[in-house]
Amino acid sequence: MTLRIAITAEPIPSHVSALDYVTGPAFEQGHAVTLYAPLMFRLEARRRGVGFHRAGTDWTCDPAVQWAASEVWKERGNASFNRHVFGRLWPDHAEPKARDLITAWTRARPDLVIAECSDPGAHLAAKVLDLPVFTADNGLGPVLHDLWDTDIAPALTPLYKQYGQDAPVLPAMLTPAPVRWFHEAPPPSTRAVRRTLAKFRTALPEGPERSPFSRPLVYVSLGTLTTTMSGLRDVVGNVYREIIAALSDLGCEAIVSAGDLTGDLRSADPRITVVGHVPQPALLHRADLFVTHGGRASLLDAVQAATPVLGLGVLADQPGNAAAFARHGFGRALDAAATRGEIADAVMAVLGDSRYAAAVDAAAVTLSQLPPVDITELWDSA
Repeated sequence: MTLRIAITAEPIPSHVSALDYVTGPAFEQGHAVTLYAPLMFRLEARRRGVGFHRAGTDWTCDPAVQWAASEVWKERGNASFNRHVFGRLWPDHAEPKARDLITAWTRARPDLVIAECSDPGAHLAAKVLDLPVFTADNGLGPVLHDLWDTDIAPALTPLYKQYGQDAPVLPAMLTPAPVRWFHEAPPPSTRAVRRTLAKFRTALPEGPERSPFSRPLVYVSLGTLTTTMSGLRDVVGNVYREIIAALSDLGCEAIVSAGDLTGDLRSADPRITVVGHVPQPALLHRADLFVTHGGRASLLDAVQAATPVLGLGVLADQPGNAAAFARHGFGRALDAAATRGEIADAVMAVLGDSRYAAAVDAAAVTLSQLPPVDITELWDSA
């Protein structure tokens, strides 16, 4: 049976990739899949072979929005940043997305909605039209659960009343990892499923094989969001410089993926290469250590490649994710303000202790054994 599947995403650069674990299986199982998202993701839908329908705006790309959120983070810390972003900005921009989706789904009624967990406009639209809906965890699931009753639901309540709906409730959630890896108190409605990647993201250009006697290869990336937010450029640039200095002191080979900050970063050390972007999931299979901002997708890329991590969480869910991975023995975590000496010590600790690699090897097996998403079964159970 072919089902009409609506998948929604909000305008964060990495979020369509973070939803590949539902988009790919839905398409491969023969269903008619349409991505309902802001215009910035039209090409991403085409690359995955699925339909596209414009819904919502690219509001997160507004420099004024980015600057204000950056200032909250710098002046008041990450907890206040999360309350500002998820308890104010996301609810404030939910109404246009809900309106677009109600219009689109009234014309072409989907059989099942799989909405990004941080897409309250999609949750509301599905409720108004009485459509079966699951949310797909993009990494923000723990943050949303923590803030739902205190900040998010109260902010959404006036919009729900406007549409004649009861109090907002976060729908049942799919997550591409063992729930306990990221949730200290796992919500009962969260279902762990197998993580898959779009095939084009796993291809690594041909290159020479590494000698077993070569220096450790460290891959560094602090993500796409942190390098595109203008108000955080100086902060994130300084984190990169401390990492580069530490790796140079240690004599490691390193590939540093710096996105929009590439032109601002220099290394006189020929062993350290600074680039804009790389096929991260594939490259991690060659790396001995991943120095990361701690985004959910990046951490799971590391597990699938069996590569230990050093997490320097910057904002949103990242510090909590990095700390959780450290608790499980998959690597270590530092504050984003760590010095080059602290970073060097942590790098050496992870590279020098085989227990980290063994823990990530075991985690990779656990991840591979999760059940795949079965779209028809989801529809039957909704």
